[in-house]
Amino acid sequence: MKVSYEQIYLGQSKSLKIESYTNKSQCDIVSWHLHPEYELVFIKSGQGSIQIDTHFENYADGLLIFLGPNIPHMPFGNKQFKNNIEVVIQFPEGFISDKLTSFPEFDILQKYIRKSHRGIIFSSEIHKKLSPLFLKFQKQNDTEKLLNFMDILYQLSISKNQRAILKGNLSLDINKHSLERTSKVFQYINDHYDKQIRSETLAKQLGLTPNSFCRMFKTVTNRSFIDFLNEFRIKKAQEHFEHHNFTIAEVMYRCGFNDPSYFSKQFKKYSGISPSNYCNQVSN
Repeated sequence: MKVSYEQIYLGQSKSLKIESYTNKSQCDIVSWHLHPEYELVFIKSGQGSIQIDTHFENYADGLLIFLGPNIPHMPFGNKQFKNNIEVVIQFPEGFISDKLTSFPEFDILQKYIRKSHRGIIFSSEIHKKLSPLFLKFQKQNDTEKLLNFMDILYQLSISKNQRAILKGNLSLDINKHSLERTSKVFQYINDHYDKQIRSETLAKQLGLTPNSFCRMFKTVTNRSFIDFLNEFRIKKAQEHFEHHNFTIAEVMYRCGFNDPSYFSKQFKKYSGISPSNYCNQVSN
């Protein structure tokens, strides 16, 4: 089965992505996939299964699992109970290297996070103990969420009832060098989406020819570089419309577009409606 490379979109001015899903708003990833971000998943209740690389096992009465970067896996959620809640926390390598390293007190957390490269599954006791903290996220603001996450991370780092999922190296045929290169491309786009981005520039940074870069990106993500870049920019444009009182022209320029007609065409392609209609929906 082909592994999809998922891009995690961090909101503006956020260090990590925290989403709480219910029976009516489930995570939309339904296939075999991987991503360069770390991922902590809490499922309140219900039975299901985990499929990570070649490892398979069932779980009962909820799940708490922590995965490092680029570990292939299937979604973990289940539809057994209407009141079930799934919390998914994802953060990039930069959360560790750029933020946690600023505080020597977090050294224990940095070392613990590195252990997730083999995947970690936690006991039902830890799941039950930390359940109230995960359920808090639904009603917290961004500052409270970050503090809550740090508390959860610390509690996990000192807990004893946990085990590694993978016993050795990943067995799937994945070109790790290409994954590392693609992760750098994602990070570059996230940092420079408001400016001109040329595939030639990225190819040079990665030591590739433009044609080799485009082939590598298509092989890993199953889509063209320009297609990915445009969708990323449109998602950022949607965030601007939702959180700021910018005009359509301002959002267009802030997201790296300079042609109104092209911006409108791409916006409709990836969102289904025009920028003006989207603005009207957001304001109502």
